[in-house]
Amino acid sequence: MVRHDVQTLLLFLRACETKSITRAASQSNLALSAASRRMKLLEEGCGTALLHRLPYGVEPTPAGLAVLRYARGVLGMNQQLDAELADYRAGVRGSVRVFASSSALVQRLAGDLSAFARAFPSIRLELQERPSVEIVEALYQKETDIGVIVRGGDLWQLRTRMYAEDRLAVVVPSDHPLAQGGPVAFASVLKEELVTLDHATAVHRLVIDQARRSGQTPRVRVQVRSFEAMCQMVLHGLGLGILPELAAQPLVAAFGLTLLLLDEPWARRELAICTRAGDELDASAQRLIDFLVTRTGAVGR
Repeated sequence: MVRHDVQTLLLFLRACETKSITRAASQSNLALSAASRRMKLLEEGCGTALLHRLPYGVEPTPAGLAVLRYARGVLGMNQQLDAELADYRAGVRGSVRVFASSSALVQRLAGDLSAFARAFPSIRLELQERPSVEIVEALYQKETDIGVIVRGGDLWQLRTRMYAEDRLAVVVPSDHPLAQGGPVAFASVLKEELVTLDHATAVHRLVIDQARRSGQTPRVRVQVRSFEAMCQMVLHGLGLGILPELAAQPLVAAFGLTLLLLDEPWARRELAICTRAGDELDASAQRLIDFLVTRTGAVGR
């Protein structure tokens, strides 16, 4: 059985992240000799080497990677406990960590969370906006209680519930030839230069995957991080953009652009509420999920 303390796990985590026991010791306000001693005791407790000592620093061994995942989980739960105890001392009765994609927030989650906060003012919400792929990893690493993502790919060991649907649309300048028509086929979009979102976003990955399936390479001219930046680039003639319809509507109106529905079956996407399978949610997190599911009329599965 591995015996540890939180400070040693934090030291090990810092050593892995900085690739240096010296820097980890400095960040932990420890002498190098004391930090090295802690690392030695941790490895002795595990019965195997956890760090490769290399000329340029250290890297975790395969066993070290397992301990690193464990350390992140323990430290995350420790931080959560500290925050929850502080909330209880301040009169708050619970807190829930929520990571959500931009599409989910714009589609309806922001409004639903606002309604939840009004209905349950004693529950504190910690919200972060992340790409869906990062949210899935954050759930595995226990960095968040609930994720709201664009469904896609392998959701191994996650429980998912239908939350909402969105539909992708094409943003074009109002004087563009496509602006005069109705819904547009993806093949027509691929003839144009594109402004795309960051490669980690679900929209970007879907667009690239569908282009490859059709045997074509998208002509990506500019890559941006936000919906607003994409619309600005489209306005200045740097390409066409593909965005969730509801996210694009207010931006299109503000910038004087034209919005066309993307006429493809895959342009309809499912937004899902995700939690770790097998984990028992605390009362506050379960209350939030029940609230969201009830508001959307979604059925858990």
